[in-house]
This record gives sequence, C-alpha cells and structure tokens, in this order.
Amino acid sequence: MSALISSCSYRSDNISDKGEWVSVPVDSFAEGYNNIGGQIYWGYIVGDFTEEDNVGADNETFRVCKGSEYAKDKYHVYYPQVVICYDGFKEDKETGEYEGFGGEVAEKIILRGAKPSQFKYIGNGYAVSGNKMFHDGEVIEWNDSIANLNL
Repeated sequence: MSALISSCSYRSDNISDKGEWVSVPVDSFAEGYNNIGGQIYWGYIVGDFTEEDNVGADNETFRVCKGSEYAKDKYHVYYPQVVICYDGFKEDKETGEYEGFGGEVAEKIILRGAKPSQFKYIGNGYAVSGNKMFHDGEVIEWNDSIANLNL
C-alpha cells in the first residue's frame, strides 16, 4: 500500500512580495503602529493608550509594511478595519483645570483569513494570502490582472 502525499498550492505562491517590511523598535512608530514599552498599539492618542488598545502582537516578529497600514507577526496579519475616533475633556484633580484628550484607535485590527506566512503586499493597497486577495484591509474577489500587475 502506498500513500500519495501532495502539497497544496495557492494563487499567491507565484506572486512576489513588493512590501518593505520593517520592525518597530521600542518607543518608536511606523505607519500608525506604536511600540510603547514593548507593546504594540495602533492609532493616535492624546493622553495614554490603555491596555484594551494593545494590538496583542508578538513584538519580536512584528513588522509593518512601509507605505501601507498592513502589518504582521508570526501569528496574525493586521490592518485597522474599524477605527474609533473620540475626543473629550477631563478635569485635572490637582489644578481643577480641564485638559483635552482623544484620538483614534482600531477596534478591529486582525485581518481574518490572512496567513502571515503567505501574506504578500503587491502595492497600491493590494495584498494576497493563499487564495485570498485584499484591498485596504477588505477581502475582494481574486483578480489575476491585479495580481499580475507590477504595481
């Protein structure tokens, strides 16, 4: 009895990754992602980020694609999909003065259906992973003419 072992092939296998993936060192930021004390956050905050705002990324393998809002680590692909903007004021208990706070955070950021090991940025907001194509973080119908363009 013999066993037939075959490997799966995906549409994205023959597509080149045109992204420039860079790390985000502690206390720096890139493309909206902030590394504060070894924790990754996305967005802009006047005041302090809270623990709920933490993306939960693996800091050691986290990389951001320059010129886009795509990022990935060994576990997930990230893209800010539901962005919450807020502003307000709070009273300083010592002085009695009010100071402004606000900003924007991503409530939904993990890109479902995208595998980090297969994820490739092809340009102009387009990316592929396995048999899926994305544009600006949204799954779109696969389009060979986009996949084959030298964007």
